[in-house]
Amino acid sequence: MQNQTFKSLLKNPNFVRLWTSQLLSQLTVNLVNFLMLTRIFAATGSTIAVALIWISWSLPALIFGPFSGALVDSFSRRLMMIVTNLLQSAVIASYFLIKDHFFALYLIVFAYSLFDQLYIPSQQASLPALVDKKLLSAANGIFLLTQQGSFLLGMGLGGILLSLLGVDFTIILSSLALFIAAVSVYFLPHDSPLVSAWDKSLGQFWHEFHQGLNFVKNHRSVLLPLILLVGLQIFISIIAISLPSYTKNSLGLDLKHAGITLLVPGALGALLFTRSLPKQLLQQRKKPIVQNGFLLGSISLISLALLPFLPRGKLIISVLISMGLGVSLTAIMVPTQTLLQEKTPPWFRGRIYSSLGFLMTVATSLPLILAAALTDILGTSAIMIIMSLILFATYLFINKRGDHVLANGFGL
Repeated sequence: MQNQTFKSLLKNPNFVRLWTSQLLSQLTVNLVNFLMLTRIFAATGSTIAVALIWISWSLPALIFGPFSGALVDSFSRRLMMIVTNLLQSAVIASYFLIKDHFFALYLIVFAYSLFDQLYIPSQQASLPALVDKKLLSAANGIFLLTQQGSFLLGMGLGGILLSLLGVDFTIILSSLALFIAAVSVYFLPHDSPLVSAWDKSLGQFWHEFHQGLNFVKNHRSVLLPLILLVGLQIFISIIAISLPSYTKNSLGLDLKHAGITLLVPGALGALLFTRSLPKQLLQQRKKPIVQNGFLLGSISLISLALLPFLPRGKLIISVLISMGLGVSLTAIMVPTQTLLQEKTPPWFRGRIYSSLGFLMTVATSLPLILAAALTDILGTSAIMIIMSLILFATYLFINKRGDHVLANGFGL
């Protein structure tokens, strides 16, 4: 049944086209972010300087987020993805103009993220229209599989790839990959918005953003998955900025080993679990899967926090823990993402995903800076213990109150 589901999706040419664009986009952004992250940490040795990469990535969502969803719902999503992929290709190529200026690297991250505010909602809102509803969970699984696989290659193996190919050739390939991504979505079916952007005023765009927020506020079936996804994004962002310090100071490894030790096993754990997830979703309710994801994430983080105190065997144990962490993220993300898409009206999805991006940015920025400062002061183990306790509290909440709160309109 599971293999037939994946085969059915792969036989859908429109799904394959959208998937190709996602694959190339995700691979590029992870590879380039790894390059920026390592250059900045190597030059400063500061977790706060690394956190500024994520702040640069977040600023476009704060500035542009209120309008991006309304724009996505007011233009052809196919055209929006073509244009943004091409613009992102140009942004990556601009590295050759500013690579000798250290602080200009933040500008590349900012500009790429600016166009991502339109690309990501367009892509996510397009998926339900291109696949059968019964295959939507499997389609989201494949998209998450691709996301983790791209993370594996881009961030996990980034140091090795950059050593083999060199920085300049890697940038050229990344820019070319985004051009191919634009060509791929060009062959998607033409689509048209219900109301064109040219017929709207700036005030209408602001009004539509508020409509999206009000829809989220008044529909528990949408509000609850949004809360989970926002919380998960905060968790992932803090882990990402803590990684260089944890690798160097807690495990005593060079930064280039972070991929092999932590990122690759985490992505592999996510890949393996994603492959079996559609079958599990057919056999059981989503609530136990999400609930157990939080419990496993809590156990994984407390284990990582205690790992530096072990006299030996740190490397092997870190691989196993990272795989568990990858499984926990997948167990939370895929069911939640699927529910969000199922519960949102088709031509409202752009606004919902825009609201999601905006809320993620607003909710993430302050905890990210605070976590970066605490990491430099207290160390990564303390941060991981705090996050572990938060995840465990969430597990207890879902376990005790899940059937009453999360199940009410959420489908869990």
